[in-house]
Amino acid sequence: MGTLDVAAIETASGTDVGRVRAVNQDRCEEFQISTGARLLVLADGMGGHAGGEHASRIAVDTIGEVFCNERGEAVLTLRRAFDAANEAILREARHRSELHGMGTTAVALLISPDGAWTANVGDSRAYRVRDMEIDLLTEDHSVVFEAVRLGRITPSEARTHPLRNRLLRCLGLESGVSVDVEHVDIACGDRFLLCSDGLWGELEERELCAVLATERPDDAVRILIERANESGGEDNITVQVAAIPGS
Repeated sequence: MGTLDVAAIETASGTDVGRVRAVNQDRCEEFQISTGARLLVLADGMGGHAGGEHASRIAVDTIGEVFCNERGEAVLTLRRAFDAANEAILREARHRSELHGMGTTAVALLISPDGAWTANVGDSRAYRVRDMEIDLLTEDHSVVFEAVRLGRITPSEARTHPLRNRLLRCLGLESGVSVDVEHVDIACGDRFLLCSDGLWGELEERELCAVLATERPDDAVRILIERANESGGEDNITVQVAAIPGS
């Protein structure tokens, strides 16, 4: 498509503690700058109640701050933002012993008049729905996803695998984190979804697709959170949706 009218994109975000956890360690925000570019960012924290909450908050706030203060090329901005978040989490953990070992996943979608990009570390995901088909735009940095990629287990086996929550990468693990940044094809009528594993771990992709393709973003967020809770709600559930205008 040509130059994108970013201001016309409809977005919605929501988060829920779920039915099992006592604390919500997820966080999400949306940021916008004067050039028209918009950033959705979501993080799923880990490392004890206090640690997970702190890590996800630091990640989202730092990524948003870098985005709002940078005016460079999108890929470099996203890499700098994630690198800064990683170092901020490590720095906080060094200064506060009770937060030692905290970390977080992070996934972001940057949409500008010139195009769209995803960035991610961990197993929070970005999807695109187009013409009633859903595509996973990110790769999980997890033991199970790697096993599926190598053909050692099937996707259905991965859903109940005992190591399904074991991450290979996250923010706050070590200095110099590797961040996946990818350009995303974007077209009129596309729907984008960012979510924590509290959503994609509970619902099949076909159900995600059906809701995103037929509902407005605010309704889609509400419905998906409700359905994840109905399916068990075993983890915190966080959902962000962006709808590109057009048919």
